[in-house]
Amino acid sequence: MAADRLSYRSITTRVPEWVRLGMASLLEPGNSRRLRWALVLLVSLWALAALAQLFWAVFPQPEQRAPGGQIINPPALSAVGGGATSQVDIDALRSWPLFGQPGAAVVAEPETGQLAATPEREGIEKGARETRLDLVLRGVIAFSADGAGSAIIEYRGQQAIYAVDDTLPVAGRVSLAKVMPFQVVLDNGGSYELLTLYQPSSLDAQLAGMTPVAPASSPAVAPPPAAVRVIDKRTDEVTTALAQGYREQLYQDPQSLAELVRIAAVREGGELQGYRLTPGRDREQFERLGFRAGDLVLAVNGMPLSDPANTMRLYQAMRSASEASFDLLRGGEPVAVNVSLSAATGEQ
Repeated sequence: MAADRLSYRSITTRVPEWVRLGMASLLEPGNSRRLRWALVLLVSLWALAALAQLFWAVFPQPEQRAPGGQIINPPALSAVGGGATSQVDIDALRSWPLFGQPGAAVVAEPETGQLAATPEREGIEKGARETRLDLVLRGVIAFSADGAGSAIIEYRGQQAIYAVDDTLPVAGRVSLAKVMPFQVVLDNGGSYELLTLYQPSSLDAQLAGMTPVAPASSPAVAPPPAAVRVIDKRTDEVTTALAQGYREQLYQDPQSLAELVRIAAVREGGELQGYRLTPGRDREQFERLGFRAGDLVLAVNGMPLSDPANTMRLYQAMRSASEASFDLLRGGEPVAVNVSLSAATGEQ
């Protein structure tokens, strides 16, 4: 082992000396000249090879031909019919039914409109019967041409806003399937049922005599409108606080508004007129806001409720509104109730 260590140590100590001697030998005039010539020769050979490859890439080598003019290694061709030149049979081509058999029945192509996919809710209200579920449609917030939208539906005195495909709080598998201007379609366990917006209520029957009915033949000139009685609650701080709280409930928990008010759609001659108001559990707060039982709301902030499309616009606008103005019909007389929705009340 000692001898091995000595030999290893002797080798490691001699390697630097060998390197030094080799470098000194290369630096001698004769050896350095030979080394330079060898390097120049290698670089020249590499340059010539590169130039040759570039030349043949630009100017490809022509095909080699035999002395007789025959091409050497011609490309292989797939011969038809054992190598003999085949003749095209024109009569056979004419006999092929490339464009169908003469006299065959023509299949009509479907029209472009029939190729479009039918919406899943289109026509589901056809043949649907009126539902017997304990549900009341109180209003339509929004609807579109394909039946999407949302509606206010009451169940056991509790009102809530439901969108299409939402499950309704009744027994069984019942969901809102389609929303239309004056009715909605329910999916009751796979069968479609209708829930109409206009359903007479006991309150409507009691107050039927309060709303004047236009005669069959209306005069050409309408009578002058009656003076509007204005109930201004904008300077009442308690009323303002109540209105702000109920606006927050409208966007956070609409069902809780049943404690304040219940609404029912009212129509005349098949057209929507507005919504009848009935106090909820807290009648005192209902009247503090300026309302009375049986008030018919015709418009809010200038948007007529007879147009169902205004319901969604009003729902969005009330988020940032500073005031709310209700146009009512109370006992046949027009009434305007104004409340503030902002914390600060200025001069009115």
